[in-house]
Amino acid sequence: MPLATYRLPSTIFRYVLAVSWPHQVALVVLTVVTFLLEVAPLEIQRRVVNNLVKDRPFLIVVTLCAAYAGAVLIQGATKLGLNVYRGWVGENATRDLRQRVLAYSRVVRSRTPGPQAGGVGAAMIVAEVEPIGGFVGTSISEPLLQGGILLSVLAYILHLDRWMAAAAFALFVPQLIFVPLMQHAINRRANARVWVLRQLGISTVDQATLTAERTNRTRSASTARFSSIWGSSSSNFR
Repeated sequence: MPLATYRLPSTIFRYVLAVSWPHQVALVVLTVVTFLLEVAPLEIQRRVVNNLVKDRPFLIVVTLCAAYAGAVLIQGATKLGLNVYRGWVGENATRDLRQRVLAYSRVVRSRTPGPQAGGVGAAMIVAEVEPIGGFVGTSISEPLLQGGILLSVLAYILHLDRWMAAAAFALFVPQLIFVPLMQHAINRRANARVWVLRQLGISTVDQATLTAERTNRTRSASTARFSSIWGSSSSNFR
């Protein structure tokens, strides 16, 4: 079969949409529900404290505490469902990638025999597929979840006090500067790690091939030596 049959989309996000776009839509909906529920426990906590300070009836405080426990349980269950769903989507993508890489490496090895194709394929299947599969599950929902929680909490704080919201936003300014720099350094080291693992895979497959060839030569020599000894013994017996 042609190699184009096993080729992946040109970008990672195209692959994410190609392999899991219906699940990504469901993950987006579940993520929006999750970060909207983030504000409910904060508001209930505020009302509990205010009612305690204002010496309101104890029944109202107990009711608010029960509402807070229910909101936390619902929020935790929603996050659990989101994490399980993302893990399932990521595992499906991992299996799809392994099947594609395995089929592609088989075609390449049949056309260009050698240790390079097998070594690169082995390194990709063992070390590179798992992180990409996990990224497929979280590529859209995780940034949306973190950004939604940040914006919803900042909007809630802004509703309560502008200066408190400004102070909370100022805490994130250093992260906006240092996080891109750290991510760039992580990407460089990840590229170096991938290259090293692929070279190790190539050397491992090459060494295994040489060992198999030496074993076959040793067996052939032993068989030839045994045949010659057997032949000479047979002639002497006659």
